[in-house]
Amino acid sequence: MLNQPVSIRVEHLTRTYTGKTSLVANDDLTFEVRRGEIFGLLGPNGAGKTTLVHQLLGLTQPTSGSIWLEGIDVVKQPQQVKRITGFLPQTGLPMRYVEVERALHYTGRLRGQSEADAKSQSRQLIDELDIGDYAKRYVHKLSGGILRLTNFAMALMGSPQVVILDEPTNELDPQKRRIVWDMIGRLNTEQGVTCVLVTHNVLEAERVIQRVAVMKQGKFVAFGTPGELKLFSGGNVRLEFRLKAGESLDKLEAERLTALGTLDTSKPGDYTVYLAAHQVAPATEMLMTQIGMVRLDDFRLSPPSLEDIYLQFETANG
Repeated sequence: MLNQPVSIRVEHLTRTYTGKTSLVANDDLTFEVRRGEIFGLLGPNGAGKTTLVHQLLGLTQPTSGSIWLEGIDVVKQPQQVKRITGFLPQTGLPMRYVEVERALHYTGRLRGQSEADAKSQSRQLIDELDIGDYAKRYVHKLSGGILRLTNFAMALMGSPQVVILDEPTNELDPQKRRIVWDMIGRLNTEQGVTCVLVTHNVLEAERVIQRVAVMKQGKFVAFGTPGELKLFSGGNVRLEFRLKAGESLDKLEAERLTALGTLDTSKPGDYTVYLAAHQVAPATEMLMTQIGMVRLDDFRLSPPSLEDIYLQFETANG
């Protein structure tokens, strides 16, 4: 991936909203996304993710800084960006008062596809997303999940070089979420599409994200591959266990586990201990011998997930 050309280059990007008070939504951001990379943009609500996305698409002008997308100066030529990008916003897209199949077909034609190519890709996406039963229904009459899939398909029409997806799996059931994640992965591996992925569903997104930036208060507080972020955070292992009904940790047991790692007791009966690697053995031994198998309903050890790291950065320093 490092040998690939740069698809998106952002330098010293700042966006400030002024009014009664001044709000810095993006604060001197500099980064690159390589062609064919799946780049994750994570952060709590209000972190500045949507403002950044709108600037990448040329929908919002920066206060200062520069953005280049596939060689296009987005600040100077915002209209040129539309022909090579697909965008899935959190809210619905236009063309709500036509049938699903026509919405896809019209989107393809507007992006320069021939009549035959637009029809062909429309049918292909409808099949891949398993929404054939809804192809003749009007978009505004769809349920939230099917509407989301239709909007996702519209973002892919015309085979854009860059797709920007804002919460693509919102309102989807587990089966449909898997279909979407699999499609994003295939777009990357088979077609080399560059993808900027904004999501709160970090646990599932970890399957496809290749590099990630964590935003907070307009700045990047972490940047790198999921593996690099896990090492940076200490790479703590999770020991999760559930006690049988009516059982709970006593004060001494909780203190002993706390001495070994960070104990989460927020769910009654379910406990998680975040442990450094060298503390895994003593914590497991304590679980087996002092708490005892008779009181345990279930337990497991697992490596840190990207979700763990995201939550750690999100809660750090308030």
